Amino acid sequence: MIIYDAIKWKYKDADPTKDFIIQNDGDGSYIAEWNIRAPIPTKEDLQAWWEELQQNPPYEPPDQLELLAQQLSQEKLARKQLEELNETLGSELSGIKLELLSLKGDVSE
Repeated sequence: MIIYDAIKWKYKDADPTKDFIIQNDGDGSYIAEWNIRAPIPTKEDLQAWWEELQQNPPYEPPDQLELLAQQLSQEKLARKQLEELNETLGSELSGIKLELLSLKGDVSE
């Protein structure tokens, strides 16, 4: 259990330099100062908060580089689809043009 994380889970706005101070003298961490208007938490309280935190981890925004890579991949796929569509439409248009010319009798082939 990480005492700091457990306290910040319960008291999200608590300032670790003013509201509480955690200390470790070599025998493990403990709350050296408690200036929050609530009873100082017991080890059981801290453990319960820690377990809640493990079940409900705080939201972490996605990595910006990963988001950019996904966006680039989507744009490449969209561009390829547009190029294929453009090629298909160009072929269809050429076929229609030849058909029109043949109906007019202007086909020289």
